[in-house]
Amino acid sequence: MKIALLLNTDKPNCFTVAFEVCNHLKKLGAEILLDQSVRNQFLAPDAHYMDFDSMIQDCQILVALGGDGTILHAAKRAAIFHKPVLGVNVGRLGFMAGLESNELDRLSCLFSGDYMVDHRMLLQVTIENQPGIYYALNDAVVSKSSLSRIIDIDLALDGKDIASYRADGMIVSTPTGSTAYSLSAGGPVVDPEMSGILVTPICPHSLFARSILFRDDKKIRLTASCLSGTDAYLTVDGEQGRLLSPGDCVHIQKAELEASILRIKRQAFYDVLNEKLINRRS
Repeated sequence: MKIALLLNTDKPNCFTVAFEVCNHLKKLGAEILLDQSVRNQFLAPDAHYMDFDSMIQDCQILVALGGDGTILHAAKRAAIFHKPVLGVNVGRLGFMAGLESNELDRLSCLFSGDYMVDHRMLLQVTIENQPGIYYALNDAVVSKSSLSRIIDIDLALDGKDIASYRADGMIVSTPTGSTAYSLSAGGPVVDPEMSGILVTPICPHSLFARSILFRDDKKIRLTASCLSGTDAYLTVDGEQGRLLSPGDCVHIQKAELEASILRIKRQAFYDVLNEKLINRRS
């Protein structure tokens, strides 16, 4: 079996965990693939180094070592090639991780087939009259800059204007993303096995502005109207950002691609929610 490793080299213990992962996988007979960009930092005997896309295309499973951001990035890139991702938590929260760094003996489950695959919807995000397509596993956010004043955002559904908000911004999230930024903004937890699009205003200047959950076949359009001297930004999964020009329309809909996340521990979603978020103390 060919298994690719994606390393977040910014994590202090990433290389230590990566060596342990490689040792476990080699004992299990795996062929290990690594991104050539880490070759000077991490040299694993008998591993094959190649460019990132070739690595994912050639592997059967991608193992991402890092925190939730690393797993998000890995899952979206792997979705293009329809490959599943297993996250190994070497960050703090690790809400999306399938294993903790002290559970590496369970990597044997990849070879016995003793795991489950969660299929998670992605959002397709575009800016009208601009090239480029972005994919979000968590969320797409239209918001003011850090020093800007409040902005006005018009929300349209399937081409029809339905609401206007005066707020710090707007979060459009998947069920997976409902436990991320949207939750911090007061949005509900949505079961990730559902398929829907959640819209949550950020600090709305209203007593009655609340989150709205739409069917997954709906098409969302956000248009930010900024006051003079105010900038609006589009941010996708916290890793891709674009400055929006006045009148730019952001279109968001369910993507045809989906992410495949491996689960080895047979924990229900709400058990993970309790462990990682509700009962978390630090």
